[in-house]
Amino acid sequence: MSLRQAATLGAAQTATTMALSFISVKVTSVFLGPAGLGTLGQFTYFITMTQAVLAAGLNIGLVRRTAELGDDRPARERVVSTVLRALVIAGIPVALVIAASSGWLARELLHDASLGIPFVVFAALFVLGLAASVVIACANGAKDFRTLTFINMGTAVSSLALIVALCPPFGVLGGVLAMALLPLASWTIAWLLARRRDWWPRRPLAHGFDAREARGIVAFVPMAVISAVGLPLLQILIRDAVAGHGGMADVGLLQGVVRISDMYLGVATSIFAMYYFPRFSEIADAGELVREAKRGLAIIVPTVAVVSFAIWLLRDLVIRILFTAEFNAMRDLFAWQMLGNTLKMVGWLFGYLLLAKANALAMAALETVTIVVWWLLSLAFIAHNGTIGAPQAYAVTYALYSVATFVGVAFVVRRMRATPRAAVA
Repeated sequence: MSLRQAATLGAAQTATTMALSFISVKVTSVFLGPAGLGTLGQFTYFITMTQAVLAAGLNIGLVRRTAELGDDRPARERVVSTVLRALVIAGIPVALVIAASSGWLARELLHDASLGIPFVVFAALFVLGLAASVVIACANGAKDFRTLTFINMGTAVSSLALIVALCPPFGVLGGVLAMALLPLASWTIAWLLARRRDWWPRRPLAHGFDAREARGIVAFVPMAVISAVGLPLLQILIRDAVAGHGGMADVGLLQGVVRISDMYLGVATSIFAMYYFPRFSEIADAGELVREAKRGLAIIVPTVAVVSFAIWLLRDLVIRILFTAEFNAMRDLFAWQMLGNTLKMVGWLFGYLLLAKANALAMAALETVTIVVWWLLSLAFIAHNGTIGAPQAYAVTYALYSVATFVGVAFVVRRMRATPRAAVA
């Protein structure tokens, strides 16, 4: 796949999800208010974290393994069966724990003990969400990016439909229930689109469990878990710190500006996943690797910077269109958030290069240090500056992350030049 194709599909997906997100943000801001939006954000991060703790590393390994196997259909089916069986075996106990702890989770994470039912609903659908992630990984590994895009777009449509159906009559409870039901929608859409594709087995659980394949895929778990679990957990902790300083209404202000960021950063995220990760992985020449990285810096980073600056200039209009007057105080958060978004793209470009070429343990250590630094900066800035301290910590963290990953890339390139055509371990 070319960069242009990846950008086109990423742009189409992001344009659709942005349009849907605009409506979703408007509905939730009107019917939930700042405090309700903050509660919804906390629950969303919990969903992301609990699913990622099991699926993230296995799915990274699955993407790579299915791509390696190519047209070897029996081997692909055996790998899919192995991953699905592992996730079902691990997922059922986790789901039971979530259901049993629903009251405590509602009280501690959402600060409302009456919101325990959505945790039970999410627990009942937990394994379906894991299975949907396996379908997505298979589509990615098979380079069927059209189907992958349709799955993501269909999930976004389903998310909006649930929000629109449940928020107006049920308020905060309806919004949280909508997110709890999303794994069912994701699995249904993924299965409907995948069942006629050659890369998806007709009987996905019927091909046994291969211990050797499992060991190879599990090697990707530690780093993925640190990132996929640590970052959502960090967001929950940051929002708890904001809530302790200014209440759940301030959490809603922060969640609002983060949701705006997520909308337009989706294009860059899609390009990194679809194009740059496999592209960096296949390059063996240091000069070519440097040229590809420079190309990304020259295209993606300036584009994100321009869009971020435009959103900052139009922040009052954005708030007026997407939110309500209750969110006017959010305007003070935009400058630091938009700066952080631009710096994040620099760090991500270098980070994906390191993910493709550097030692997995070194990347796990870098992710761990980044999360700890971000958390400590957030505590300090929020305590000193209030809610605006959260986006300030975000921007400073990704400035440091960009420097660290650049240094790492310099070492990787130097090593590749010293050992031409040798793989970087």
